[in-house]
Amino acid sequence: MSQNQKKIEKSPPVGFNKNPQIKGLETFKKNLEKHFFSKVTIRNSSTNNASVKLIIGLNCNFSMVETLYHFNKGNWGNFECENNSFANSIKLLQQCNTIHIETEELSFFFKDTSIIINTLYDQSIPEQLENILKQIGNHYVYFTNGLTKIPYEIHIPVFEENVIEDNSLVLTVDSSTLNKNDFFSFWGLYFYSEEDAVIYDLETLEVISGKLQMLNRE
Repeated sequence: MSQNQKKIEKSPPVGFNKNPQIKGLETFKKNLEKHFFSKVTIRNSSTNNASVKLIIGLNCNFSMVETLYHFNKGNWGNFECENNSFANSIKLLQQCNTIHIETEELSFFFKDTSIIINTLYDQSIPEQLENILKQIGNHYVYFTNGLTKIPYEIHIPVFEENVIEDNSLVLTVDSSTLNKNDFFSFWGLYFYSEEDAVIYDLETLEVISGKLQMLNRE
């Protein structure tokens, strides 16, 4: 079990001491479990009562390559049926509630790896999830070094930091300029053979060295 999965399972449930009335949540959860063949865990990371920030974990009893096969066949995720898609499920959940609902993080826990997707802007994950999964399939052979090294965690997206000689950081990420293309620039990979995370560059199809910066959305 990855550290990220443990973190999600130990987090308080949605509505714990805040936003207790999230209507339609059980229907939303059952829909995800049905179409992603997964056990679903949902948490709320919001620190105020003005919004709900969902942390969603899907525990799938497949390897990543098996899942990609079923995804390409249209049998996993139900993206071809708009009414039951992840994006529409979020939309229907929002319609049941007056408080704003955002997908802050979506994680897939497969038998051999975990994929952690963090939001870039409001509704970015529902909007881009299908494209993200397509790109994972397109790049699978490259970031696994020809299927010889499977990362145990994939973080989408990350940003590479440029560092000068005294180790002072010279790159900042402006959250106001983030857009969907940032999902498809750099991913962070964790391998058992590497002490630290490495960066996968989707443009060059290479794993490169560099420091990683995760988004701080507080």
